[in-house]
Amino acid sequence: MIAKYARFFLLSFALLIAGTAGADTSRGLQRLDSSSILAFIKTENTPSAHVEVHLASGASNYQTRILETATTFNNEIDGTWQLLANGDLGFIKTANTPSGRVEVHIASLVSGYQTRILETATTFGNETDGTWQLLANGDLGFIKTANTLSGRVEVHIASRASNYQTRTLETATTFGNETDGTWQLLANGDLAFIKTANTPSGNVEVHIASRASNYQTRTLETATTFGNENDGTWQLLTNNDLAFIKTANTPSGRVEVHIASRASNYQTRTLETATTFANETDGVWQLLGY
Repeated sequence: MIAKYARFFLLSFALLIAGTAGADTSRGLQRLDSSSILAFIKTENTPSAHVEVHLASGASNYQTRILETATTFNNEIDGTWQLLANGDLGFIKTANTPSGRVEVHIASLVSGYQTRILETATTFGNETDGTWQLLANGDLGFIKTANTLSGRVEVHIASRASNYQTRTLETATTFGNETDGTWQLLANGDLAFIKTANTPSGNVEVHIASRASNYQTRTLETATTFGNENDGTWQLLTNNDLAFIKTANTPSGRVEVHIASRASNYQTRTLETATTFANETDGVWQLLGY
């Protein structure tokens, strides 16, 4: 059964990649993407005492769960959990490591998350003053958002090719240190900040600094259709749409997915829907495949 769902998941991503160039971006409210997936990585209070992966398909408007499985990992919250573009499960352990260094652990989708294909200590000392992220090319990124020497947000990257021993980028950015939101490195290398509290407009704001400028030039700064809110997860998708996965205090009692389009400068909501999942905060929520 696991193998069947793994094949389905991989096929979904293959279809997405193949169809990106000719994708129809004109679809309106309640747009559904058959390749999109809502993922929940449950890291606490699981019946098995193991981290679990739960997936719901975009084709079903997030009503059908296509995978629910326990993984090789014991429940743990000392780091960052992430589903990678190929469906593998990554854990960046940032505290209480035997080596005193940040560690990267990856379990493969094709094994039903039972086989670990990478476990390694990195060049980085344990640190929690920012956001850790495995990038599309496998590199490890750290966006340091507090206690920087420069007083600015910093970007640090270690390469996958060096087994995370060589840092290929270390730079201060245009942004002052700030923790009132979500930081993210985008697929093109740009740095995004989704500011979700204490905004002048009272609305969530999107700020982007370009990789081409070494993060010194801001290419986007805009307020969005969303009021400030912290009851969930904010994410810029691969197509640069803004997603909010609301995981608490929803009218329906279910986790909800809300998306505003980049094409509308984040003024138009193209999807608002309740999902199969009851509200839950014991883990990590993520949208894949857009």
